[in-house]
Amino acid sequence: MIAVIGATGNTGRAAVKELKALGENPLCIVRNPDKAKEVLGADAKTAVAEITDRPALEKALKGCDSVFMVTGHGPQVAEQQIGIMEAAKATGVGYFVKVSGGKAVVKADAESAVFRSHYAVEQHLMKSGLKWTILRPGLFMQNTFTVAPMIKSDSKMVTPFPKDIPLCFIDVRDTGALGARVMRDPGKHAGKIYNFSGAKTTYEEFTKVFSQVLGRSIAYVAATIEQAEAGMRSRNMPDWLVAHLVAVARAAASGAFSEEMTQPIQEIVGRAPLTTKQFVEANKAMFA
Repeated sequence: MIAVIGATGNTGRAAVKELKALGENPLCIVRNPDKAKEVLGADAKTAVAEITDRPALEKALKGCDSVFMVTGHGPQVAEQQIGIMEAAKATGVGYFVKVSGGKAVVKADAESAVFRSHYAVEQHLMKSGLKWTILRPGLFMQNTFTVAPMIKSDSKMVTPFPKDIPLCFIDVRDTGALGARVMRDPGKHAGKIYNFSGAKTTYEEFTKVFSQVLGRSIAYVAATIEQAEAGMRSRNMPDWLVAHLVAVARAAASGAFSEEMTQPIQEIVGRAPLTTKQFVEANKAMFA
């Protein structure tokens, strides 16, 4: 049996949907069963456990053969994910798939503590004795959800990225599609790291897609990193998150998210990655 940890988040939800479409009935490890039924459907198979509660996790994972793990950002990423991994080992799970960060930013000396944590988890997983696969997606298109209110009310998108810097976004639905197929075939995918993205574009081009789909002109405004940081602090965002988002912007400016890597989606999912237009069309109600 396949377990999905982080099933109610954007990526986990996509993985569950794909697994069901492929004929699987994954066990969704959740904190809130009511929210899970609302988000995943009334027929979702669920088990309740906090990811920091080792006994509850072990109880939930009993009988599972493999685990797909994607958890939210935070200063405790490494501690939480390594704890999940150890709980999985203790219950006899043999195969573990981790959603990580992009290959250019997950490293021991990364500026962001989140990326350093992903690196530590990857290293632990590789030495864990579990069979494993690591997924490293590009920048998520769903990150634009944070500027949806601005697009709605002011017809503009403001981010700390130069308008013409090449960026390779990915839709979380592609991450879910890839993850689901990797989960179903450990023999083929164990021991591999998949770096993947959608087609190369820019934020200026992305904004033109918004204009086209929404039927009104959306302007792109490239803020400086300093302006973006001041704005985040004015909204009382936690220090770790501000530091992480600033690190992402700096990394992007240096080309960390500019390498197009569409091959894993094409070869394993069997289609091209979803486009920015498909993303905006699918989420039009959020921006219109």
